[in-house]
Amino acid sequence: MSLNSREPFQGAVYNPAYPGELEAIFRNDYSDDGLLHQLLPVLGSLLKCDCCFLYLRHPHRHHSRVTHYWAASDRYPSLVEANWHPESKQLLESPLFSAAIAAENSVFIDNVEAEYTGLREMDSLVREEYSLAQGHVLKENHLWGVIRVCVFERSRTWMQFDRSLVMHSVQRLLPSVINYVEAASP
Repeated sequence: MSLNSREPFQGAVYNPAYPGELEAIFRNDYSDDGLLHQLLPVLGSLLKCDCCFLYLRHPHRHHSRVTHYWAASDRYPSLVEANWHPESKQLLESPLFSAAIAAENSVFIDNVEAEYTGLREMDSLVREEYSLAQGHVLKENHLWGVIRVCVFERSRTWMQFDRSLVMHSVQRLLPSVINYVEAASP
């Protein structure tokens, strides 16, 4: 299964109307870790999702972990990992992770079961989502991180506003993600 053969993953239009709530976070004087913590609840609320998280990695050392997590309720357990670890074989075989490593456009799946049967078995970061969005934090075609937005109990059509919000957020996150990874990874 290859994600780059699906139409929804090809290019998207940039929307310059970035919400003031998010813009305020980037203008504040937060540490890199503080900015990442502040961003997820606001982004999750704007996207009306069940949870969102940051999977960060060092592209040269191939160590990674889920560093930040937000959920709309405690029904969705956190995925935050205490330690950095080498990327697993299972993850490297995931079509979602492969799309990210290949520096492909952000991924938006309206209905996981209908569009990609077996995805949950191939990607350890996919749980019971019906819909998901995945933004790739990239610099010079190197993957530094993924922001994943999850909807659990229903499928969802990702509108242009949602797509623009995810794509613009990963662009804005890039400096903080790189600083955080370089300071924290082994």
